[in-house]
This record gives sequence, C-alpha cells and structure tokens, in this order.
Amino acid sequence: MTTPSSWAEAVEQRASTDADGEIIRRAGEAGISAGALLERAVDVAGALKPLVAPGRVVATAIPSGPTAAATTTALSWLGAVELPLPTGLDRDVAGRLAAAADCVLCVATPTRLATEPHLARLGGHRSRPAITVDGPWEDLPAVDELTGPRPSRHRSSAGDAAAAAIMVTSGTGGRPKGALLSNGVGLGQAARVLRAMEYDASDVLLNVFPWQHVNARHAGFLPAVMSGARLVVDDFSARRFWQTAAQEQVTAFNFMGAVCAILLRQPPADRDREHRVRRAYGGPAPAWMWTAMSQRFGVELRQAYACTELGDVATTGAQVLPGAAGQVVPEYAARILGEDGLPVADGATGSLEVRPLQPHLTFTRYVGEPETTRAAWHGEWFVTGDRARLSKGWLYYDGRMTDTIRRRGLTVDAEHVEWVASAHPDVHDVAAIGVPSELTEDDVLLVVVPREGSNLSPEALRNHCADRLSRHAVPRYISVESTVPRTASMKINRRSLRDRGLPPGAWDAETRHATEEIA
Repeated sequence: MTTPSSWAEAVEQRASTDADGEIIRRAGEAGISAGALLERAVDVAGALKPLVAPGRVVATAIPSGPTAAATTTALSWLGAVELPLPTGLDRDVAGRLAAAADCVLCVATPTRLATEPHLARLGGHRSRPAITVDGPWEDLPAVDELTGPRPSRHRSSAGDAAAAAIMVTSGTGGRPKGALLSNGVGLGQAARVLRAMEYDASDVLLNVFPWQHVNARHAGFLPAVMSGARLVVDDFSARRFWQTAAQEQVTAFNFMGAVCAILLRQPPADRDREHRVRRAYGGPAPAWMWTAMSQRFGVELRQAYACTELGDVATTGAQVLPGAAGQVVPEYAARILGEDGLPVADGATGSLEVRPLQPHLTFTRYVGEPETTRAAWHGEWFVTGDRARLSKGWLYYDGRMTDTIRRRGLTVDAEHVEWVASAHPDVHDVAAIGVPSELTEDDVLLVVVPREGSNLSPEALRNHCADRLSRHAVPRYISVESTVPRTASMKINRRSLRDRGLPPGAWDAETRHATEEIA
C-alpha cells in the first residue's frame, strides 16, 4: 500500500482494503465501517462543493465520532482547510481566527450552536455562512438538505505540502493561536505513533480527547485508519473509564499526565484489571506514575513528547525508560540551551529547541500572526517554550518555561509541586502557580479540590509538601476550591489562574489563617 498524501486518501485506502471493517464509534453506540464512512464523506463533499473551493477555510464545531470523521474526510476530499473550534472558545478569539483565515463557512452541530450562537456568523459565504450536521438549528440549512451533484470518486489534488487544518493551540500559557498544518504534519505524526505503538488490525484504541485536538485526530484516528485498528471515542469519565475499556474490548488508549493522575485517585476496584488494555500512548508521566499505572492497572505507559506545531518529536517503543518522554525520532534533531543561549551539558535542564530534518513536518505559520511566527523560530530551530533535558539519548520533559515559579532566586517546577500534593489522600485535583510576593519574585499558591467526603486541612497538606519538597518549593498559600480550571484536553488552564491572582480566603502559611483580600 502506498503512503497516503492526505487524510481523505488514508480513509480511501482503508476502505479499499477493509470496506466492511468498523473504523470509528462513540462508546456504547453503533460504529461505522470504513466503506460507509467514505461514502458518507463523499456525500458531504458533494453538498459542500458549491460552497467551498479548494484551499478555502471551513470552521467546524463537531464532537468526536463518525460525523466528525466524515466531515473532516469530506473537507480533505475537496482540498479545503479545516478550522476545528474547541468547545467554549472565547467568541472574540473564534472571530479573530475565522477572520484571519478568511473562513468561508462554519459546519456545526445544533448543540454547539445552541450554546455558542456566534458560530453561525463566522462564515463569509454570502448566502450560507453556516450549516448544521446531526440535526436542524433555527433557520440554518442542514448538510443533508443541500442539493448538488455527487462528486466523482476523484479527490482534489493534494500532497504533503498542501494545507489541511488550522489547529487552535490550547492557550494554557498564553493567547490561543491558530497553527496552520499541512497534510504532512498529521500523516507524519500518525506514522510515528504507529512506529512506537505497533498497532495492528487486532487493536481497539480508546481516545477521550476532543476532535479539535491533534491527539484525537493525528494520534488517534489516523493511526487507527492506517493500521487497520478500530477507534472508540468518548468523553473522559474516571468513574466509567475502565468499564468502557472492558465493554469495548479496548487494547490501548491515549493519555496525558492528568488522565493517569485522575484515574489513580479513584478508589481501588475489581475492574482495575478486568480489561484488555496493555499499553497507552502519551505524556508527560513521571517515573512514579509509570510504576503506579503498571502495578495497579497492568498498563505500560509509552511516553512521547509532542506539540501541535511539530507532532511527535520523541517517542517510546518497545524499550521503555520510566519517566522519560522517549528517544528523539529520526525526523527531528533536538537541543537544550541554557539561559546564556548555549547548549548545556548532557543531563542538564534548559530550553528545548527542535529542528526538522525533513520537509513538511512542522506547522507553516500562526494564521494572521507573522511576528509571533517569526518569534517561534531561532534560525532553523523551533523554540518549544518547554523545559527539558537530554540524557544519554533520552528526552525528559520538565514543564513549560512559563509554568516555572521563581522564588528566592530559585526555580520551582509547578508540575512537580502538583505531583507531590496530589499524593495526599484528601486531594482530588490540584494546580500550582506563582503569585507576586512582597519580597519580589513569586510565592507558591496551591489551588486544591478536596476528595469527596474528606476534611482537607491546608496546614496538613502544606506539611505533607514540606516533607517531600525543597524548602523553596513548599507552597505558602493554599486555596480550597470546587474545581481546577482545565482545557478540553484536560490541561490545567494556568493562564486563568494567574490572571485572577491570589483569591480571597486563601490560607497563608505565614499567618496560619485565610487572607482577607486579593494581593
């Protein structure tokens, strides 16, 4: 089988070899075969063709599942560029991205339109700026109502360099941006995931990330398509996760560190081992998490280092080193720079930069942001904004540069503080950020959600941290709250926490009582 040059071609190849085999389903619902998915995609492409020319941008707002997969395949078939909009994306941000991309149409579900009616106004088409899928909404036409000749079985010409999608970065540490990705970026990431995970037609993959995230698309759907595997998608629920895995006969799933941390916080149950899952793809996961997932659930975490702009830079195959994010793939070179801008010694932590060794591996630009695009590159090296270290060929992720906290002239790793605090038996969820200190630099604030039924003591939690952290990393403030803000991909939204500052009522270790006002 030849290597596909577009999303649509990958689906077409799967349909030609396994037309009746299921390709994707939502957990607990009926699935769709590769042949039926392709036929549905061609029908949708026929409905959209009078509205969408090759190279034009179409915004979508559709949850993971057969409808999303068919719509993406249809747009790829037409040679259009998809702009998948995350649920709850700020209206002004959505408008800015759509305008910068010269978006011609928005395709959305009634559910998304009901909660985000501004989506109906994003498209620039004069007569049909928006259409619906999976049902009607107000006076907008549904895709099945549109008439037009069914397109031939000939796809629009494509290639690795052709634009395919504008993926919205999470904005957890800064303003959300739209990264323009070519066909080669998604297909390349899928190939590297396959190489590491060794999927085949016997595998059933579970993905709990939204369709608007590259994890679901390039590390979930495309690897399933290209390997003959079946993909099951679901919204994340710690309580039903293993039940779903058992019922759907799942053999592997995709994770982020937060997913594993939340699963490990659930009370032990018989179903912890009553499933077929033996490996999982994702990251980050410190060594203790790798061990805990293996011992409790029988799952081997195969870590990777990836980002929206680059796809996978480091992966873990059959050889696993707990705590490491993998070995740098042959398609990329990586280096670690110190504060002086020079390479650091092996094993030292610094700023991670990555250089592609082949064409069409990386994003093309941030749409509408030429200065931000230029600032992202240091010559031929992409500046990831992450802290990392390389040791004997293995890459270790040490957090975002913006997530570090400077206290008393020393650096505090927010994620390490969170991992330590999350081990306390009364903690359900936790986030650590820096807040301004009267002594300049930062003090550490811990935002904590107590475990249900517990009586969390801020002082006891701080003592727990003090026994396990360096003195400069021990939190000064602890705020007990009902939730930790997270993005759709379950990353902590640190930006929103930093923007609000120190909340009133936060417990202060220096006074041993709650603060009275925002500092």
